[in-house]
Amino acid sequence: MFFKLFQKECAQMGKSLIYWIFIACVGIFFFSQMGSPDFDGTAPVKGQEETYGEVYSKDKQIIMENTLGELAQSYYHDNWTTYPIGFSKHVTLSEQELAELDEILVRTTGLSEEERENEIEKYYKQSSSGTEQGYQTIFFGSFSMKPSESITYEAFQEEMKKVCKILGPGSSYEEKSYGSGTYVKATYEEAKADYDNFIKKDKITGGYARLFCDYMGIVLGLMPVFVAVTRCMRDKRSQMKDLIYVRKASSWCIVASRYAAMVVMMLLPVLLASCMTLFQCAAYGAGKGISIGYLTFFPYVFGWLLPEIMEVSALGMCLTELTDTAAAVLVQGIWWFADIFGSADQLSSGQYGMHLVPRHNSVRGYEVFREHFQQLVTNRVFYAVLSLVLVIATIVIYEAKRKGKWDFYGKIHSRGKRKLEA
Repeated sequence: MFFKLFQKECAQMGKSLIYWIFIACVGIFFFSQMGSPDFDGTAPVKGQEETYGEVYSKDKQIIMENTLGELAQSYYHDNWTTYPIGFSKHVTLSEQELAELDEILVRTTGLSEEERENEIEKYYKQSSSGTEQGYQTIFFGSFSMKPSESITYEAFQEEMKKVCKILGPGSSYEEKSYGSGTYVKATYEEAKADYDNFIKKDKITGGYARLFCDYMGIVLGLMPVFVAVTRCMRDKRSQMKDLIYVRKASSWCIVASRYAAMVVMMLLPVLLASCMTLFQCAAYGAGKGISIGYLTFFPYVFGWLLPEIMEVSALGMCLTELTDTAAAVLVQGIWWFADIFGSADQLSSGQYGMHLVPRHNSVRGYEVFREHFQQLVTNRVFYAVLSLVLVIATIVIYEAKRKGKWDFYGKIHSRGKRKLEA
């Protein structure tokens, strides 16, 4: 019975307009972001420092230097910007708050305001011959300032908490922001190690599979809810609910087959898109004589993106069955919006946390990925389990409605708890 219903649901899904809109959205997003990836398989050359790029560092001394440099620049220009929900917010500080920040800088750097200004202006003159406005635009955030020799990293963290209290949420001085590490110019040895990881361990496809999941995760964090809500609302619109309720098929069979069909049908275009990127990687590798991992994309898609499709679809089904409305679209939209912008400042840091849409917006960074791999596994397992819990809840709600309970409109309740017949 399950497989027959599953086949019927897949066939109906293929005829659904919203499903083809889903495919169109996935396709547009894919071609706009991953359609023609820029491949970079060139080994670093000694003496060409400008080509080495940057690497992520968790060196506490470097973190303090870069964070204090940014804080000193912000104080110098009295320019304070935070990102409380992903959007920039300009913060205007009072004289008292500026005085408190000056005291924090004195304690953390050991330099007075005048001494800090001299260092910043000296840096600007060495970096460019443009105007001060040009300095602020081009070099803001690139200046570093050494911390006082007497300050420990723990004391630095306490001082940054005071800064956050003054500026409010979403600043660069929150521990989750600076604590995840900072980018620094790579040495030849670091650039060579990063290249070797990309070619030998990632075999090119690993890096592009992570980038693929990063981009596709954005659209898959929202679009499946429309498919799920539309499918669940279809029976109500066509006035087929009463007929379906009296069928012999169990509630488990009806809901599970519907859910499985939605997940499988939405996963298919994602797999197809991943194959296109795989073929592009294969063509590039063949041209460079580099061996690639032909099977790399599949575990990434199933392990990274499938739990996301499962959760968004399950939430859509559960809330729609519970309320007989499209409330799930609003709920998922708010969650998606908050999640996307909440991870906007951690695109390549490996701080996956419990984000519904984990980000890794880089083809490099193999070591960062491996270091935080267990965090990602925990994240994906959690959402896979949560989706199953929501499906079970949907089955319970569906079964209750078949027995005349939990109906907000009275159409089923009026029949009471009559015995269901074929």
